[in-house]
Amino acid sequence: MSAAVIDGPNSEHAQAWWFLDLLVVEHRCAPGMETIVLEMTLPVGSSAPLHIHDDLDDTWYILNGEMVVRCGDDVVVAGAGHWISMPRGVPHTFRVVGDRPARILLVHDNPTFRDLIRDLGVPAAARALPPQPHFPAPDELVRVAAKHDLRPVGPPLRAEDVDAVLAAAGRT
Repeated sequence: MSAAVIDGPNSEHAQAWWFLDLLVVEHRCAPGMETIVLEMTLPVGSSAPLHIHDDLDDTWYILNGEMVVRCGDDVVVAGAGHWISMPRGVPHTFRVVGDRPARILLVHDNPTFRDLIRDLGVPAAARALPPQPHFPAPDELVRVAAKHDLRPVGPPLRAEDVDAVLAAAGRT
């Protein structure tokens, strides 16, 4: 098939989810493609547990905002225009910093993370951050994450650790 799919910023065809404290918009791809594209809006302070994907290369592009990103032993400050590419099997996490939410575009080659969002998220009533974030009990989150190739191996980035990274980078 040679039909293109074009999604606009408020496309009625793109599904939107409230997932934990995030807004996730699942963009459609052309028929027959296996690429998964997710647009995520993350509030200031949002931080995932240190985790590993064994079968997913985690890649994303920062559209807006700023984040401290840890991949393996590397820790960087990244903002709009940065491409983050984290290979499968490497522990990684992030924390949104600054005074505004971050918006990122994830591009994956399999649906494991998208399916985690579908399992734990709820359809978003609006294209905005959820008014009431929902965090399942830690054991439930770990159980569902394991079904979708996400293995927590440590805590999220702490604000104190991020402050030290920002200070070292000359950004206070």
